[in-house]
Amino acid sequence: MKPTVIGIGAQKCATSWMHSVLGVHPQVGVSDPKEVDFFSYYFDRGYQWYERHFSHLADCVARCDTSPSYFYDPRAAERAWGYNNELKIIVLLRDPVARAYSNHLHEVIKGHIEPQSFEEGLLNNPAYLEQGRYYTHLKRWVDTFGPQQVLVLIAEEIFADPVRSAASVYDFVGVNANFVSAVASERRNISDVARSPGLRRALRSGGDLMRRVGLEEQLVRIKSTSPVAGILKANSADIRDQVPPMQESTKHHLSEYFAPEVLDLVDMLGRQSLPWPTWEHAAEDMTRTPIAS
Repeated sequence: MKPTVIGIGAQKCATSWMHSVLGVHPQVGVSDPKEVDFFSYYFDRGYQWYERHFSHLADCVARCDTSPSYFYDPRAAERAWGYNNELKIIVLLRDPVARAYSNHLHEVIKGHIEPQSFEEGLLNNPAYLEQGRYYTHLKRWVDTFGPQQVLVLIAEEIFADPVRSAASVYDFVGVNANFVSAVASERRNISDVARSPGLRRALRSGGDLMRRVGLEEQLVRIKSTSPVAGILKANSADIRDQVPPMQESTKHHLSEYFAPEVLDLVDMLGRQSLPWPTWEHAAEDMTRTPIAS
């Protein structure tokens, strides 16, 4: 049983939202776990290993693997094309400077690094910048699959109108676009740490069980009720209390760094602008030399 859709990232750009809105649709099935990472990390395990992640989805119109590692892995697009050149590709992007900072918070939350400033983290992890080179990485996928097979959504526009964004995803993958779920409007992946990790593990275990039996819609409603919402809030501590904001000088430097990528991205997408401070910075000086030249 083969996937028909792959969500390729970028990381920290609402891929969990996309995975959830697809997973709750009655005509769509998603892989378990969310990130199979076949075309990046586990390609040597073979097609049969990959397809076992979708073997329970025979009755679905569309089947999706959401693995953000695919976006910037230089091998993934060609591998995916070789596997199935009719795959539909979904890409989600957000302001690359904000994405980089969120990436840093994620690494701290996961315990990969100790709490430290973004500037210290940036010296340690070049992937913060590499994953934000949107034009460079997206061009590889568009050149491989063609623009008609690639849907690009902007995270800031998803947050502004999640129901409309979900409908565009459904339409792209070929299922009923009129389906509406409360899951689309649920906030996900808030940058926090648990005051009681044990309590969070227990709650997430129960939530995962409900998702596996098709009760994610009910789960969203339960989480919004006063008792459960209160417990979740009380057990949450904002990671930004441990990690200081990005310095303004760093923000300016990164805006300069990403400017050529953002300018060429706008041209590639056929847009006039993007709802990003980094775009506004780049647009102030349109004399920059674009990457595509």
